[in-house]
Amino acid sequence: MRRAWPAIEPGAPYIHGWHIDAVSAHLEAVTAGEITRLLINVPPGTMKSLLAGVFWPAWEWGPKNRPSLRTVAVSHTERLALRDNLRTRRLITSPWYRRLWGNRVRLTRDQNRKGRFETTATGLREAVSAGSITGSRGDRVILDDPISVDGAASERVREAVAQWFLEAVPTRLNDPVRSAIVVIMQRLHELAGRFTVWDRGLRPPPPPQSGASSGTLGASRYPPPPSPCPPGCRPGPHGRTWR
Repeated sequence: MRRAWPAIEPGAPYIHGWHIDAVSAHLEAVTAGEITRLLINVPPGTMKSLLAGVFWPAWEWGPKNRPSLRTVAVSHTERLALRDNLRTRRLITSPWYRRLWGNRVRLTRDQNRKGRFETTATGLREAVSAGSITGSRGDRVILDDPISVDGAASERVREAVAQWFLEAVPTRLNDPVRSAIVVIMQRLHELAGRFTVWDRGLRPPPPPQSGASSGTLGASRYPPPPSPCPPGCRPGPHGRTWR
């Protein structure tokens, strides 16, 4: 991600945090087929959209040589969903990415729109808003903040989102067994708890490696989490719980 960062945010420095390694380890486990249902709760401003919605799909297509994967990316507004679709397209068409994996990842000319683009290997990335997923289908369904802060304050909106998630989203997978649903969001009200029909235990990241590798989504070194544990938390796999 450090090397890909300038293609997405050329005017801002990359700032690493231990949570990036934890999220990356879980997304790598999805790629390996070890996890097919993943819920991640992180605060805003922690690079969650870039991690799960931009870097991870591009990493699967290029470094992992899986350009046939199909990703449906969902957010609570179409504007945010389109934003990350454009970021992903900007990354995979950047000179840096094309130099390394351009022979693997090529976009088709007839399906290259901001809301949906496809690879010549029949992979795709499609952006939709929550509640508008009918007709879309993917190997990955990524829900990035499927509800807004204002929406979470409304019981009616919360119930509608929860019902849509439980009834509609699972039917949009290409393979009900091997395809994956990834939810990454703020923990708003009790709605995130409604999604916890899956095991979301935090597993530790893999051991540090001596050098950077295109086979790893996260950083090659894993710095310890901040210490001591802030008030209100308790020790966990990385020194404190991940709420």
